[in-house]
Amino acid sequence: MDYMRVNEINSSKDFMSLKEKWNELLQASQHTVFSTFEWLATWWKYFGHGRKLKLLIVEDHGEIIAIAPLMYSIHKILGLRRGIIEFIGTPDSDYNNFIITKRHSECLKMFIDHLYEAPENWECISLLDIPEKAECLQYLAQVSKTLKQVHQCPVLLLPSSYAEFLQNFNYNERRYFKRNMKRLERAFTVEFVDYSSPEKVNEGMHILFKLHQKRWQSKGFKGVFADSTTRNFHLELAKTFALKNWLCLYALRLSGEVAAVDYGFRYNSKYYGYLTGFDPEYAYYCVGNLLRLFAIRKFIQEGIAEFDFLRGAEEYKERWNAVPRWNYQAVITRKGKIATIQHWLYEHFWRQGNRLRYVLKIQ
Repeated sequence: MDYMRVNEINSSKDFMSLKEKWNELLQASQHTVFSTFEWLATWWKYFGHGRKLKLLIVEDHGEIIAIAPLMYSIHKILGLRRGIIEFIGTPDSDYNNFIITKRHSECLKMFIDHLYEAPENWECISLLDIPEKAECLQYLAQVSKTLKQVHQCPVLLLPSSYAEFLQNFNYNERRYFKRNMKRLERAFTVEFVDYSSPEKVNEGMHILFKLHQKRWQSKGFKGVFADSTTRNFHLELAKTFALKNWLCLYALRLSGEVAAVDYGFRYNSKYYGYLTGFDPEYAYYCVGNLLRLFAIRKFIQEGIAEFDFLRGAEEYKERWNAVPRWNYQAVITRKGKIATIQHWLYEHFWRQGNRLRYVLKIQ
């Protein structure tokens, strides 16, 4: 007799009680740092307001074997309300996935079947930023209305030595690094500063906030850290990660002044480069690239195998000879032709509404 069943968790208290079991399941499943309890629980604490927790648990003979970290959100644009079921952490998590240890296809089917019976008035299940190597994609390709590439995530594969790493670049590129470093050392006293420890993380994060904002405001943009909730989320997250030795918070200090900061996460022999900040007054010296060189040398010494640039195909990532990888989005609608037509109309309106909102903001 089969004793598999789905339970749904809707309260933050019950979510918090899963911490020990959650981390146990992660060790037996495919995941990234964005699926850790620490990331998702902290995100929910700061951004869960106005959303409904829909954490689905599959039990097999009383043993938890899978978790679907989902939430129900109401998206609004130009007066239209749209109910969507999505991963917790969207849109701040660069990778999303189910946590499944065994009976993979059966668990996914149970999750989707459960959501079809959910009382919420959802228009679609939008599963965004699933890594291309995720096992769930094969099943989602069969049941989703849409499965498409959405974001490129370049990854730099790190060799066993820094000298070997430099050989990946041509003569002119190596000369560029060397020339900029000499220029910097002639003008300043150069220091590579590590703010990753619990004792220094608070100071380092406030420097990051300041420089990130300074850079984007110089371009006429508000900047992500203009929002106090976002600042508080990352500050608490950084402190939590520092205690677990997952935080990488590095700075380039020039004659006593911090010119650039790199903020990311070290997890399972991989570095996730989340955000940077640098003072535009030092742009001439290419301080962001030079700080990254310092960091990569440290990562290679520590045995880090990959430097993940995360979402976005920005031009600067191409200069590092990163390998392109893709995130996918799976969209599941309610069954029937009417639901399909309704979803198409929503999508069309949403695209046009976002374009109009963008134009209005520019003006």
